[in-house]
Amino acid sequence: MEKISSPKIEHTRDAHESYLTRVSDNLFTDPDHPEREPRSRSIVYVPYRGFSKQLQQDCPEITFTYLNGPEVAGAVSAADVIINIARGEEVVEAEVGHPDRNVKLPPESVANTDMVSDLYVRAIESGNTNVQVVHTGRMNNKTIAMATAMPILAESAGLNCEDVIHTPDAQIRKLVARTRVDLNDLMHEVDADPTMQDMQVCTRALRRIYEAHGVDPDIASPSELTDALLDEYEKYPRISTSTLMREQMLKNVAEKLRSEGKSEKEINEVVGKLDEFTDEEPDSVDTVTNFTNSIPIILSKQLIKEGYDADEVGLMSTEQKMELLADTEMTAVFVADIAHMPRVMWLADYLMPDNFKLVFVESRTDLDEDALQKSMEREERSLNLTRNWLPNQMGTRNPAKVSKLADEAYWGKGSISNREINASIQQAK
Repeated sequence: MEKISSPKIEHTRDAHESYLTRVSDNLFTDPDHPEREPRSRSIVYVPYRGFSKQLQQDCPEITFTYLNGPEVAGAVSAADVIINIARGEEVVEAEVGHPDRNVKLPPESVANTDMVSDLYVRAIESGNTNVQVVHTGRMNNKTIAMATAMPILAESAGLNCEDVIHTPDAQIRKLVARTRVDLNDLMHEVDADPTMQDMQVCTRALRRIYEAHGVDPDIASPSELTDALLDEYEKYPRISTSTLMREQMLKNVAEKLRSEGKSEKEINEVVGKLDEFTDEEPDSVDTVTNFTNSIPIILSKQLIKEGYDADEVGLMSTEQKMELLADTEMTAVFVADIAHMPRVMWLADYLMPDNFKLVFVESRTDLDEDALQKSMEREERSLNLTRNWLPNQMGTRNPAKVSKLADEAYWGKGSISNREINASIQQAK
């Protein structure tokens, strides 16, 4: 844990504790059963920078402890799953020969993965060798339009959609120039055909790209339309942060065991087991969809551990899985950065089934105090929107129903643009 060593750090910690207290005051929301008594569950929270007695008094429903505390030791020894919450991505120049590897993990995701690695080693050393690890994916909402418009880029290049990200950018530009698809004509053709509703989602996304680039498709030349699409694609992340975090964790665990003097045979056995019990959540638009995508994965793994047939589990709905495990007490450990974790805690309590005990372990931050303060402020604004969106507008905490409604909001006909999303966050100040 980091020691408080300056007035500026103390100020940031005080702001963090105030934020945590406000989040704590809004836990245990249940719009599905407003007639019932407030929910409750076991929540353990491990602040990276420690905590004050005042915070403990202000949040009586939460057990605050330190990383080396007995509560954490008990949690990792009993944990059914450790969830690594992704935090954005940085698009960089692709590796030579690997056009799909154009993403670098930001410092927060590196720190989260380091912490998850340490907790995993503690778990297996306590005898908990079957603990599942879930790395979440993170797709910045700025990339939603490009992700949705990918079939149009594939059509323009004469490629299968799944082959686009594995094709070098220079080759894609050559293929597009050779194919010469008039994108404006394509949009009008798709929009006018009632049998092409799936493709109309793509053309709406393409129009958003042009709007963001200040290009009017009805006036611009075919080459200008093509260039705007290709320029947008250059900024598109082509590998999931979940894959990168998984790779990093496998390396971290091997290095830690090697530093402890373990043999290569022992290391290979542990890393092989870790790889077997690791799941990658598909890229999500936000932390809400991190949860709605991860929960079915976690429930499926637990049912298989309990002896259910994997094929049978694969055919089950999320509700069926929840019902089968309703009486099974489970423990989920979440790792996220300092600024992100209070919102993660609220979402976990809201969306995770009630049979889960929840443990939250903050990772270090490489942000300076001013940047950390701004990050916390933005997170709280996002949480305020989420607390309206889920209980009030969706009116449910059922993760399957929330998943469906969120997908419609982000990808459906009534979805909103990135500009509107950011405007909503700013208005929440």
